[in-house]
Amino acid sequence: MELWKISQKVSELSDVIPYYFFSLVSSCLSLSTVLVVFSLGTWGVIGIIVISFYVVIPYLLFAVPVQVLFNKHPKKFSLNYFCLYIFFSLPAVFIYSSVLNFDFSLDILTTKNYYAISHLAALFFWFWDSVFLQRALHHKKGPSDCRQI
Repeated sequence: MELWKISQKVSELSDVIPYYFFSLVSSCLSLSTVLVVFSLGTWGVIGIIVISFYVVIPYLLFAVPVQVLFNKHPKKFSLNYFCLYIFFSLPAVFIYSSVLNFDFSLDILTTKNYYAISHLAALFFWFWDSVFLQRALHHKKGPSDCRQI
């Protein structure tokens, strides 16, 4: 690969990295805020900050790679993307919950909280991805280069 092509790819990536960061931080804060509110607010603002640090790990391991793949063909508020985010959030929440609780049994799959957290995690990430990244990529490529649903 020629040097100028590598330079061009790095330049394109560096333009998009802040949008990935905004999407990730917004998703973490949104999910942790909802978790704190539904825990009857006993944690307060400190809980939002602490839980955000815990939530960032599965988002980085599971959601961001999928997000990078999806952003090769950006679609704002795509239901297909949302369904795939749900698909990947289910094992992410299962693994993360199992590691945090030191319980690798399948009992968690029978709880409503597992599905609620999985769907909320996917919903927030999909929403903030559509707001920050899909819009940024859409404007960068131009409206005629991107298909939207």
